[in-house]
Amino acid sequence: MTLLARRFTDSTPIIPNAIDADGSPATRPATRRQRRVAGYAAVFLTLITLLLFPFATQQLPKFQAFFPIYQTAVTGTYLITAYLMFSQYRATQSQSLLYLSAGMLYTAGVLIVQMMAAPGAFVEKGQLIGGTQSLTYLWFFWHLGPIVSTMVYAWTEYRQPGAKSLDRAGAVGRVGSITLLLFVASVVLVTGFKEALPVMDVNGNYSGITTSGTAPAMEVMLLVALGMLWRVGRFRNVLHIWLGLALVALLCDNAITMMGASRLSLGWYMGRVNALISSAVMMCIYLQEIKFSYLHATDDVTRLSLANAGLAVRVDEARRDILTKLPSRELFMERAEALRLASIASHTGFATLFIDLDGFKSINDTFGHEHGDVILIRVAEAIRSVLREADVPGRLGGDEFVACLAAPANMSLVIASKIAERVVDKIGKLGDGIGASVGISISAASVEIALHEADEAMYACKKQGKNRF
Repeated sequence: MTLLARRFTDSTPIIPNAIDADGSPATRPATRRQRRVAGYAAVFLTLITLLLFPFATQQLPKFQAFFPIYQTAVTGTYLITAYLMFSQYRATQSQSLLYLSAGMLYTAGVLIVQMMAAPGAFVEKGQLIGGTQSLTYLWFFWHLGPIVSTMVYAWTEYRQPGAKSLDRAGAVGRVGSITLLLFVASVVLVTGFKEALPVMDVNGNYSGITTSGTAPAMEVMLLVALGMLWRVGRFRNVLHIWLGLALVALLCDNAITMMGASRLSLGWYMGRVNALISSAVMMCIYLQEIKFSYLHATDDVTRLSLANAGLAVRVDEARRDILTKLPSRELFMERAEALRLASIASHTGFATLFIDLDGFKSINDTFGHEHGDVILIRVAEAIRSVLREADVPGRLGGDEFVACLAAPANMSLVIASKIAERVVDKIGKLGDGIGASVGISISAASVEIALHEADEAMYACKKQGKNRF
């Protein structure tokens, strides 16, 4: 059975796992449509930002719920993205994805602290932690999260494309420790040394981020990160094009924020919108990945089920007699044993018929073996025609046929006798002098014992004159 299954497995094309074949977003080639959509989105964001430059300083009304809603949304998207990327890392063990997920987690942590440092967010007057400059510096640090992690990701992929973490627990521990250390250092800097921070924000006017060169330097870093990302794969795979779009959105965020120069300006509001778009891009692509994986996994299960069913049919066919298509000895014994056990469980009777043809040798000698094969096929059809659907027929070899059946215990011999009588009658009507002798056993001790008893009964028929049961 093992050799037979192997034979058909080797001859059957292996259905590839669609998820493995297509890879993760970090390795899967982007389609032309995906590149086109990402390109259009990047151009649209850039154009909108440029068109709003002349109006960036215009002051807008204060929407009390805007900042809490925005901050919660951005924090949530980065947390979800960090989790999804880390899950992808666990599946692929890609070092670069671990660095990227750590950067997203750092960013989410800084955003949480920034919310706590926002005036009026948790206390009516003042802020929960930090000083007057903390909010601006935390804005700078959370932007550094995706920028630096993208740089590290791109550098890792450039130096060691597809590098795997052989020691997964150790890699997570090391990267996690570094991320935590950087997070704590950032928070301590803007809260513990709040009085020593250079002034960049004066009563909501944060033009200092531009005049100090901090925000322009961050724009340069964003362009460098984009360049490194392009150098790695020319934006040919799924992760790269959407990560690139996220960086473009951050570029627009930083640019329009600098132009706005103060809170509640059009530039400030649009900067927050661009930041939200940047954070949402990666989350959406990985949520799409979950859908993609689910659909492909479902498709794989369906195709594998069909392949297994087809293989089972082919294996089953291989265990049938080539000429008559009846189960051969091995398959017959399995099915007969299953029927015997079922009859015992249901307290019904079990009967076995051993059928041997009379006059078959003379047919072969007179008409030839080809005609003899035709007779064997017609005999198999005759046996099938008188058996019930639940009965188990088989051909042991040569001109020997068998059948097992279950029936009410007090009727098993009567039913078996009627079927045997019909078998003898049907085969006798095939012509060419062919006949059949049928032996019956109603033993349920084992299939082997039943066959032995039915075989002896069949020979007793032949001694009594053949063509009987």
